[in-house]
Amino acid sequence: MSLGGRAEPRVRVGLLGRLTVEAGGEPLLLRGNKRRALLATLLLRAGHTVSAEVLADRMWGRNTQGKDRRGALQVHVARLRALFTEKLGAPFVLGDDGGYRVELLEQECDLLRLRSLVRAARDAAREGDHRTCTDLYARSLELWRGPVLVDVHGHTLHEEEIAPITEELLDVAEEGCAAALALGDDERVAVRIRDITADHPEREPLARMRMAALHRCGRRSEALRVYERTRRALAERQGAEPGGELCSVYRAVLLDDPGSGGDRTTGRADTGPGPEAYGNTALESSGAGSGGPVADTRRPSTVPRPRSFGRRLPLVCTPATAPRCACGHGYVPLPAHEGVPGPAAPHLPEPRSTPPVPSVLPADPGPVIGRNAALADLDRLADPYGDRPRPVLLRGPVGTGTSALALHWAHSVLDAFPDGQLYVDLRGPDGVPRRPGEVQRRLLRVLDPGTADRPPRDTEEGAARIRGALAGRRVLVLLDHARSGEQVRRLLPGPGCAAVVVSRSWLTDLLVRDGVRATEVGPLGAGDAALLLATLLDRGPGPDLHALAQVCGGLPLALRMAVAWLRTRPGHTVSDLVRAVEGVDPAQARTPVARMASVMHAGPVAGRRDRGEVPAAPGSPGQSVGDTSYVWLSSG
Repeated sequence: MSLGGRAEPRVRVGLLGRLTVEAGGEPLLLRGNKRRALLATLLLRAGHTVSAEVLADRMWGRNTQGKDRRGALQVHVARLRALFTEKLGAPFVLGDDGGYRVELLEQECDLLRLRSLVRAARDAAREGDHRTCTDLYARSLELWRGPVLVDVHGHTLHEEEIAPITEELLDVAEEGCAAALALGDDERVAVRIRDITADHPEREPLARMRMAALHRCGRRSEALRVYERTRRALAERQGAEPGGELCSVYRAVLLDDPGSGGDRTTGRADTGPGPEAYGNTALESSGAGSGGPVADTRRPSTVPRPRSFGRRLPLVCTPATAPRCACGHGYVPLPAHEGVPGPAAPHLPEPRSTPPVPSVLPADPGPVIGRNAALADLDRLADPYGDRPRPVLLRGPVGTGTSALALHWAHSVLDAFPDGQLYVDLRGPDGVPRRPGEVQRRLLRVLDPGTADRPPRDTEEGAARIRGALAGRRVLVLLDHARSGEQVRRLLPGPGCAAVVVSRSWLTDLLVRDGVRATEVGPLGAGDAALLLATLLDRGPGPDLHALAQVCGGLPLALRMAVAWLRTRPGHTVSDLVRAVEGVDPAQARTPVARMASVMHAGPVAGRRDRGEVPAAPGSPGQSVGDTSYVWLSSG
C-alpha cells in the first residue's frame, strides 16, 4: 500500500517468515530466545493488551508456573523498552491493565498489510472484479516469505499463536490460487505456490490446484511428483490416504487426456468453468480473518471457480503405486477402458539417491555483540523465500572478529541450509594463501566422494563440477581469510546456495564483476565493547571494563585476549591489566592487538602478532618460536 505522502513508518515489522524489526531506519536483532518470544507475541497481537500470564506462557511454557516468571518478565520488558526508546526516542512496549501491548499501523507490519489486501480482494470478488481480486491475492501472498517466525523458539508460542496464523495464510493461498485458476493464470499458480506446497505437502487443496496448473502448462511429470509427495506426507504425518478430489486430479493427469487436460502446447483448457475433471479446486471456506492472530471466520468463498477440464476419467494405477492407492480401484491393467486406448503403463520416475549432507563448520566461537547491522545483512542469505541471495563479503581489518562473526551467524542459521554447510580456510598454516585448485579438490571430496579419484583437470572444470554438485541444493559456503578475488571466484556456488566471503581487503574485483555485496565490520563502540567484556567475564559492566575496552580499541580479538589474561591470573584486577597495556612501548607494538600480545609475553616477533597469533601459556601446545609458544586465534 502506498503511503501517499505519509511520514516514513517509525518501525518495520516482518512476521511472515523470519522475525525482522527495523526501528529508526536501523535493523534490530534480538538474540535471546525469551526476549524474541516476548516481542513476537506482542507483535502478533498488535493493538491488543496481552496479559502478563499469557506472555509468560509464550516465553517459558505452561509447565513453569512455580517459578518467579513475573519478575523475569518485567526484566525482559524493561530491556525491550530501553532498546526501542534508544532507537525511537519514545516508548514502544506499553503497559496496560495487568499486561502489555504494542501499537502498529498497517504500513508498519507485513501481517497487517496482508490482511488489508485480503479484505480488498474479497470485496473485489463480491463486486465481480475478478482480475483485481486475483491481483490483490497475488500481492498478499508475496508478503509470505516462509514458515512464520521460524527463527523464534517456544512450543506454546508456535501452538497457540503461530499455528492459527499459518492456517490463515494457507486459506488465503487457496483462495488466491482458485481465483487465478479461474482466470487461466496457470503459470502464476504453478510458481506462486511451489514453495508453499513444499512446506505443506499434506495440504490437499493446494496440491490439487498446483497439479492442475502444472498439467495445463504441459508439465505433467511435475504434477505427478506433487501427487506422490502429498501421498507420502499424508501417510507419514496423518496416517491417511489422498481424498477423492485429489485422486480425480491424479487420474486426469496420469492419463494425460487432451479432452480433460487442455492443449499441451498452450496449457489452455478447451471447456468453460466448472470443477468436473480436476475436482472442486475453489474454496468452500476461508479462515483469513481480519481480526487478531487467532481469527478463523469461516464463510463461503466469493472467488470464481476454475475452468473445467472435461469429463471425469477412471483412475489407472501402475503396479508401483497400486499398494498405496486409496482411490478404490487398485491396479488396473491398461487395455482400452471407456474409450481410452491402452498404452504402456505410465510410471513415476524413480527418486534420485540422496546426496551426502556435509557439515564441516568449526565450533561456534561464542557470543557476538554489537553487530546487528551485519547480522541483519547476513540474515537475508538465510531467507528461502527472499530474492536470490548474492554472495556477501565481510570486510574487516585485523582484530575486528570478522571470522568469528561469520561463524557465529552460520551456526545460528543451520536450519536454513538443510543440505549442508561448508567451511574453507583459504589461508594455509604458514599464512600463505591456498591455491584454488587445491581448495577445489578438497571441496569435491566432501561434496562428491565418489569422484575423489578423478580430480579436475583445471580450475575451470573444478568450478563447474562444484556448481554441478551443489545444483538443486541449499548449502552455505563460508570462505574465510580470502586474499584476492581470483582466489574466491572459482569457489562460488550457483543459484540457490549462499556464500559468505571473509577478508581484510575490499576485493573490489568481486564487487564489480561478480555482484558481491560488501558489509564492513569495524571496531565495537565503547558500550558494546564493555558489554562483550562483561558477558565473557560473567559480571556486570563497570567503569573498569570501559577503561579496558578503550585500551583494547574496541577490537573483539584484543578484548578476548584480555579476558584470557584475567582468567589465567585470578589474583590480578582489570585495573592491573589496563596499567600493563598502557605501559607497553607504542614503538614496539603499534596496534591494540600487538600491545595486548606484548602484555601476554609474546615477545617482539615481527609480523606474527599482526596476523592474529596469540601466545599460549608456557608449556601448552603450539608452534614454537624461540622460547615462546603460540596458538592461532582467528582475528578475521
